[in-house]
Amino acid sequence: MAMKKNDKLTDMENKILDELFIAIYFNNLEKVIEIKEKHPEIYSKKEKFIIDGEKTFDLKNLTFFNQSIWKNDDWRDDIIPFVKRNRVKTEKMMEFWRTETGNKNIQREIEYNQYFEYFCCADPEDNKRVFVYTKTYYLEKGFREIDLNLENRVSCLDFAETKKLLENGAKIDIKFDEDDFYSDVISFVSDECSCLASTEVVPSFELYEKNGKWINKNITELFRNLIGLAAYEDMYYLIEKYIEK
Repeated sequence: MAMKKNDKLTDMENKILDELFIAIYFNNLEKVIEIKEKHPEIYSKKEKFIIDGEKTFDLKNLTFFNQSIWKNDDWRDDIIPFVKRNRVKTEKMMEFWRTETGNKNIQREIEYNQYFEYFCCADPEDNKRVFVYTKTYYLEKGFREIDLNLENRVSCLDFAETKKLLENGAKIDIKFDEDDFYSDVISFVSDECSCLASTEVVPSFELYEKNGKWINKNITELFRNLIGLAAYEDMYYLIEKYIEK
């Protein structure tokens, strides 16, 4: 579905805001600066970008998402040059925000699960669901509550509680359904990262790099894919520290 527009803006103003979204999303700093200089009033609305006529979103967060996605070399060898190019573009975009805000230590101020409706993230208020069943179902099968709580909090992308549970001995490799390859926490997170990277995010960035523009205007899908991959990449960085060697 396409994002609903801000009804208080004209069609032209919404179009320019969409162009700004695309430029920041793909780290096109030159285009961002061009829009800032030509349309300063519209550019100033970047911190209150309307998502589907409901929630607002600060577009600077797209750069933080990119930072999480491109920050390491844990990719296939043939794609490393592409990853490094995007890493450089992301850092240039981040430096632009540091200069513009006057804050050298600018940080992401949102939690991923604030936008759980838009990507593969469970409702953070639901503390009973574990994969497709409930904790009660698995408790009756003899699983530890701490391990069930971990899967629930990982699915909700609750980083603070996930870390607490891991520090208290929760296991990330407990398979809850023997017939389902992805029914343990580490496989679930790893699969989300792999799927989003290979089928959505990388192809989109490759297409933009090739064409220098984005023809498919489905901004909701772009938003969903980038926030999803960044969230699960960050979750993987957290839980991999607890993999037993």
